[in-house]
Order: sequence, then structure tokens, then C-alpha cells
Amino acid sequence: MTDANLSSTSVRRRASRALATILALAFLATTAWGQTGHVLNGVGPVDQAWGGAGMALPQDGLTALHWNPAAITMLPGSALDLSLQVLIPTGDLASTVEPGAFGPLGPPVRMSGVTDSQAGPFPIPALGFVYAPEASRWAFGLSAFGVGGFGVDHPLDPTNPILTPQPPGGMGFGSINSEFALLQVSPTAAYRLSDKVSVGFAPTLNYATLSVTPFPAAPPNDANGDGFPTYSAAPKTGTLGYGFQLGLQITDLSGFNLGASFKSTQNFDPFEFDGQDETGAPRTFSFDMDYPMIVSAGLSYSGLERWAFVADVRYIDFAHTNGFDQVGFDPFGAVKGFGWKSIVVVATGVQYDLTPRLPVRLGYAYNDNPIDSDVVFFNTPSPAIIQHHFAGGFSYVLSNRVTASFAAQYGLKNDVSGNWKHPQFGTAPGASVDCELSTLTFIFGVHVGL
Repeated sequence: MTDANLSSTSVRRRASRALATILALAFLATTAWGQTGHVLNGVGPVDQAWGGAGMALPQDGLTALHWNPAAITMLPGSALDLSLQVLIPTGDLASTVEPGAFGPLGPPVRMSGVTDSQAGPFPIPALGFVYAPEASRWAFGLSAFGVGGFGVDHPLDPTNPILTPQPPGGMGFGSINSEFALLQVSPTAAYRLSDKVSVGFAPTLNYATLSVTPFPAAPPNDANGDGFPTYSAAPKTGTLGYGFQLGLQITDLSGFNLGASFKSTQNFDPFEFDGQDETGAPRTFSFDMDYPMIVSAGLSYSGLERWAFVADVRYIDFAHTNGFDQVGFDPFGAVKGFGWKSIVVVATGVQYDLTPRLPVRLGYAYNDNPIDSDVVFFNTPSPAIIQHHFAGGFSYVLSNRVTASFAAQYGLKNDVSGNWKHPQFGTAPGASVDCELSTLTFIFGVHVGL
């Protein structure tokens, strides 16, 4: 057997082990606090150190596989990337109710309180494998990572009106708990049309879990006949979804690179919940929630010695996505959806090579807030309101095959206030809610050439 055949066999064996590792570990992903709405703004320590701006200049498989399938042709050979992101949210929920805000239901005196969320920290693993045969125009990849989520854990609080028990014991909803997590697996293929132009395609296979207590998207029930309907809990359940991503990469234009991608809406089967009514009898209900279409474009420049500059812009179409496109109560008192608006994200980053083995990175990203003040009340289980992200990180080349990277990112504290909404009384001018959130994220990763 020739040296070339031995090398090819070795690569295939390493590839098989890498793929097995990806499939075995992918389902360890837990809730991911989305940072641009409920969409994670980047994957891996390189992309995240740039605030999510790396699609035109990917330096690992995670960045390319997440944002632009065509970009895997830019990577120097086969590689396996592993990453762990630890996201620590800090949030609170406040509410104020003036006397008589709910008519005969009161309250007799002004009530106001603030309660911290006890959710997190959230570990988010990511794995990416790229196989790029020598002298071939083709490159192939497989990725598995969390791409979005939200979660809160506000305990029962008799001093905070919205967290008092449901009527008749109080005027609120009791403790508010939610957890949404989305895992995406993407087999990817890219083809180099020329030395400068590549295209790519990736079907996207998704598994999402959701739990919300209480669950306002199902009509309240009065099974015990006391005249006070209440919302049931929705225990965790999961569902499958599917979609696709297309990418285009143009490289080496006098130091400039361009990237563009289209990720379709990820269409999910409805979440089916097995809950209980007020008497403990079985009750089933469902909720249809998809993942939004994302259109991205990126530009990079690396024509200066030691320096590289990157910028991305993307459009996330919440406003036309099931689960986010409607808002308010239906005739039976169920909440119709989150009522988010579509947003634009702009991310920028810079890299400077202190030494050939030690590049350092800084990044900043801004996005619109998908949650306006008039829908804050409906988003107490999902206060995805961060708008500014500041990031930084570095890599260290341990050997010609192994590079370790680290990044940190801070989501600047933001808060949004709005009126309390009631299925019977409508908007209550004398009652308000306020959501506040900031995030701190640490990302560790290793890139292994195969």
C-alpha cells in the first residue's frame, strides 16, 4: 500500500471517529439564551470574539458551517472543531399595579415589586467537522450545535403583582418558568466553481424542546367551577423541524472576501403538551412555533500585514414566523403569539496578530429589539431584549495541527416596560410590567487539523 493510500485511509478513519463523536455529543446541548432575539449571534470562540461577524473570513469550521456553507472551501484541509459556550444571564421582572386597576378585582392598595430570574448558567456545546480532499473542488461538512433559545425562572413572589398566585389567590400568574432549546444538525456540501467563487448547500435538521409554566397560549380552564379560570402548566416536550441553507463565497479580491447566505424558515411540527386542568385531569394542547428565515452578508479585508477586518449584516424575519407573527388574546383568553418584529443585525470585528501563533480579536454587534413596549407583557417568559454586544478573544497555535481559542462577550443590560394586558379588561393603564436583561458569555474551543 502506498504512502498516499495510507494517508487516505488514516484520514477516513479519523473522519469516521469525528462523525461518531458529533452525533453522540450533539444531544448534550441544553437551553441556549438567544442573543439576537432568540437566535444565537454566533457559534465558536472565533466568531463570537468578533461579535458574530466572521462569515466572510472563517478561521474554523464552526463559523463557516453556521453562517455560510460555501465558506468551508476556504479552510485549509480537513478539521474537527469543538466548542463549549457558557452563557450567564442576569435578568429581573418587575410589575406595578395601582388601586382598582382591575376593577372589582382590585387591588385595594398600590402594589409593586421586582424579582430576579434564577435561570442559568447555560452550557452550549458545538461541534463541526469539515472534510476537504486534496486537489478536489468539493468540500463536505457536518455540524451540530445549539442555535437559539430562551429561559427564565421567576419564583412565586407575593410582593410582585405579576408573580402572585393566579386568581382567586392573587392577581398574577404564580411562578413563571420557561425553557426553549434548539439543536441544529447540518450535513453540508460546497463546490468551488473557480479559484475565487464557491457555492454551498446544507439541509438543516432540527430538534427543539419547550416548556412554559403557566402556559398562556392555551385557553384558561375552570374545571373546579370556582368561577376563576387559570392557565395550566406546559411540561417539557419536543418536536422536529427542517429547512435548508444556501451560501456563496467570493475570495481573494485584492484582500477582500465576500460571503452571502440564505437560511430558510425552519418549519417545525407543533409542540404537543400533555398537561392537566385545575382538577388534575389530563389536558392536551399545542403551540406552533417555527425558527425564522435569516439572510446574511459579510465582508472582510486582510490585505494588511497582521491585520484583518470583518463585518456582517443580517436580517432575521420574526414578523412572518409562526409563533412570533401574532399577538394578543383570542376569544377564549389564550395568547396568540409573542408579537415580535423582524430585526437587522450589524456586527463588526478586528484581528491583530501579536505573533504568528497569537492572534487577538475584538468585536461589537448591534441589533434591533424585537420586543416593543406594547408586547412586553406577552414576553415575560421570553425577554430577548439585548441590543448591544461587546466581545473579545484570542487564539493560540499549540502545534501545526492544534489551535486553542477563547472568547468572552457581554450583552449590555437593557430593559423594556409596557402595560399589563388582561383577557377580560384589555390594556390596564394602572398596571405595568418591566423586563431587564444582561448576559455574560465565555466560549472555549479547540481546532484540530486532520
